[in-house]
Amino acid sequence: MRDLIKRLVALSLFSLALCGMTQCTTSSEIVCDEQGCISKAKLSEGIASTLRGGVVGYISIVGGIPPALGGEARTSTDPPSTPMEPELETNIASVSKMLTAIGVLKSLSKNHLTIDSFISPYIYPDWIQGPNISTITFRDLLTHKAGIRADCDGSHTNYAVLKALVARGVDPEDKTSASYNNCNFALFRELLPVMEGAALTSLSDGPRAQASARLYISYMNQNVFQPLGIRLNGAAGAQCMPPPPGTPDILSYPFPAGAIPGVNWGDWTLACGGGGWVLSANDLFKIVDDLASGNVLLQSAEKTEMFNDCLGWDCSVRSDCPDPHPCKNGSLHNGNNVTLWTFAGIVNCRVPVVVIVNSVLPPAYESGNDIIGVVADAYKKARTSGMPRPCP
Repeated sequence: MRDLIKRLVALSLFSLALCGMTQCTTSSEIVCDEQGCISKAKLSEGIASTLRGGVVGYISIVGGIPPALGGEARTSTDPPSTPMEPELETNIASVSKMLTAIGVLKSLSKNHLTIDSFISPYIYPDWIQGPNISTITFRDLLTHKAGIRADCDGSHTNYAVLKALVARGVDPEDKTSASYNNCNFALFRELLPVMEGAALTSLSDGPRAQASARLYISYMNQNVFQPLGIRLNGAAGAQCMPPPPGTPDILSYPFPAGAIPGVNWGDWTLACGGGGWVLSANDLFKIVDDLASGNVLLQSAEKTEMFNDCLGWDCSVRSDCPDPHPCKNGSLHNGNNVTLWTFAGIVNCRVPVVVIVNSVLPPAYESGNDIIGVVADAYKKARTSGMPRPCP
């Protein structure tokens, strides 16, 4: 009996040691990093408790535990009335920037370029390059430090806007600090086709805008979505527009929704990149989960660069993501108090977190620290006992 106990103790110690090496984030409810430990269940419930009853609909996916969700994706004003579910699609707003960053890093690696390569060789030769455009690097765009100050709010990021801002040029002083701008990432819609060898120089502006959008969407499907099985069986692949009529999706509402029809945010095909991708929470979770602990999309060196240099994440422009790890928020608003909020991030080394809310947030967050604040506050409350350990 004593020998059996010794063997069980030895096995337990071995399991704990293995847990320490792998962080146990895929199987353990308690996960740790060098800052301490959290409970994934507490984090999930903390997010849900903030949103429950205070928004039209929400869904939160934390690590590998079941999603927390509630409310309506579509109200009875937009039949059929549909509860929030993880497979329903919506425009993920500025979280699209993180996806575009993945695509850009893959293209840079494939073409033996670095984030410090200049973008000017990949701008159409018939575009006028204004002052200091030749100084802009891929890193500058990926961290909002390109000096772009054009009006690029919402989907005001089409071909004509991008061509004009390149011709206008940038002020060197504006490159000394980051300034959030959707066009930093929308510009990749025009750069990626050239980087990938597409011959669009014979096209006039209108047909070229259509062609570059198609090529960008195709590239993202082939290199970001399909490798993870996202829309692998869909004929058209992931898109930057709402799903076809008759397909249940998430609409956005004021709170309370009342009888006001929901908003689907329209077709962003010709404006995609900094926003506009239409995905489900499940789709988005697959991507963040692979960034957290997989290597389908990016290799370790590329992920390290993406995380440490804040490429496509909000840490390039703000410092309030939970934990010292990356996150990206997204939001869309119209003038009638209709709002969409999205969030994607990684906490405690390898725990992916995705949140979608289809209305204004509770007042303390809508007027303050937005969806990042919702997750950050829940993260603080999810702290629990455990042995801090460095991330791998």
